[in-house]
Amino acid sequence: MMAKVNKAYKTLKVCSSQLLKDVLGVVNGAHLLMLLCCLLILPGLSHADAGEANLQQARQYLQKQEFPQAYDTLYELFKADPGNPEINFLLGRAAFENKDYEVALMAFERVLVIDPKADRVKLELARCLYNLGSLEAARQYFEEVLATDPPQNVRENIQRYLKAIKAKTREHFFSGRLSVGVDFNDNANVAPTSAEIDIITVFGYVLPVRVDRPVKDQIYTSTLNFNYLYKPLDSALAWKVSGINYNAVYRDVQNLDVNLFDLKAGLGLQGKRIGWECYALAGKLDVDYRRYQQSLGGGIGLNTAVNDVIQLNMNAKYKKKDYIDASERDADNFSIALAPVLSSGPNRISASLGWELEHADEDINSYNRENAIITYERQFSYGLACGLAYWYQRTDYDDESALFDKKRSDDVQYFITSLSKGVWHAKDGNMALIVNAGYTYVRADSNIELYEFTQNIVSSSLSFAF
Repeated sequence: MMAKVNKAYKTLKVCSSQLLKDVLGVVNGAHLLMLLCCLLILPGLSHADAGEANLQQARQYLQKQEFPQAYDTLYELFKADPGNPEINFLLGRAAFENKDYEVALMAFERVLVIDPKADRVKLELARCLYNLGSLEAARQYFEEVLATDPPQNVRENIQRYLKAIKAKTREHFFSGRLSVGVDFNDNANVAPTSAEIDIITVFGYVLPVRVDRPVKDQIYTSTLNFNYLYKPLDSALAWKVSGINYNAVYRDVQNLDVNLFDLKAGLGLQGKRIGWECYALAGKLDVDYRRYQQSLGGGIGLNTAVNDVIQLNMNAKYKKKDYIDASERDADNFSIALAPVLSSGPNRISASLGWELEHADEDINSYNRENAIITYERQFSYGLACGLAYWYQRTDYDDESALFDKKRSDDVQYFITSLSKGVWHAKDGNMALIVNAGYTYVRADSNIELYEFTQNIVSSSLSFAF
C-alpha cells in the first residue's frame, strides 16, 4: 500500500514540474513577443515624433512667411507620407507663396481627391488656376465656394478675383467723359491788340482802318469724349473707335457759336512693348449753326515703351478739308507728330513736336506750321491733380496777302495751368465725378497787325467719367 502511495506522489510531482515548466514557457514566450513588438514599434514612434516636430516647424515657417524653408521641410514630409492631406495642403500653400503655381495646383488637387467637399482647398485651387491663366476654371471654383456662404472677408476676396476675371475676359470696352462748364474770356471776339491797323488799297495806298475792341464774354461749353474697343480673346488685334463732340455757346458775342465733331475708327495691334494703329478720320465744324467745314482722311500711329519710364508715340495723318462757303480754302492737310512721355510715380512729363502742311486751292491760304507742346502733370492724395503746359505754334503762309502786301507769319503761345479734384468715385471704380478749374493766357504775334491779339481765359467745369 505504501509503495503505491509513493509511486503516485512521484508521478504527481513529475506532472506538477512539467506543468510549471509549460506555464513558465508560455509566460516567457509572451514576454518575448512583447519585447519583440516593442523593438519593432519604438523606431516607428520615434519617426512619428520627428515627423510631427518637422510639421510643427513647417507651420512656424509659414507663419513667419519664410516660404522657401517651409516648402523644403514640407517636401521632405511629403516624400515620407505622400497621402497625408494636411501635409499636401501646407505644401500647396508654401508652393503658392513661392509662385510655383503648378506644384501648388497638384498638391491641392491631391487633397481634393481625398475630400471633394473641402471648400478651403477649392479656394486655394482657384487662386492657383487664376495665376496660371485658366480663368474659366478659376471662376467655377470661386463661384462654388461663394455658394457656400463663406465669411465676409472671404466673400470680399472672392469678389475681387471674380471682378478681375471679368475684366480679363472682356472683349468689349467702352469709356468716356462728359464735361459741362463755363469760360470767362476777356477777348471773346479775338480783336487785334491795336485798335487801328493799316491795309493797302488796290492803288497801293496805305489806309488806316479802325477795328473792334476786345469784348469780354462768358462761353458755355459741353464736351463729350468716348472710346470703344473690341478685342477678341487671345488676339493682339483690336478694333478701335473714338470721338469728340464739342459745343460752345457765347452769351453776348454773335455769330460765333461752335459745334465740332470728330470721329476716328480703325484697327490696332498691341504687343508687349510696341503697338501700331491704322485708322480713318471724319469731322465737321459748324459755326453759328451752319456747316462751315467738313473733312475726311486717315492716319497711322506707332507707340513703343522704351522702358518702364519712357514711352514714345509717333503719328502721321492726312485730311481733305472742304469749306462749304469758301471753296478757295479747300485744302489737303498733312501732319506728323512725335510725342515722348516720361512717367515716374505721381509725376508725368509729356511733349509733342509736330509739323503740318496745308495746301489750299489758293496759295494765300496755304501754310507750313511747326508746333511744340510740353506738359507737366502731378497726382496728389485725395484725388487732387495739377498740370502746367506751354504750347508754341509758328505758321508761315505761302503767298502775299493782297490787303497787306506781305506774306503772313504768326507766332502763337499758350500758357496753361489746370487743377482737378475727384469728388466722387463709384465703388467699382468705373465712374467718377471730377471738378476742374484752369487758366489760359494766349499771346499771338504776327507781322500783320490784324492777327496780333492776347486772351485771358478762366475756365471751370464738372466732368463725369465712365
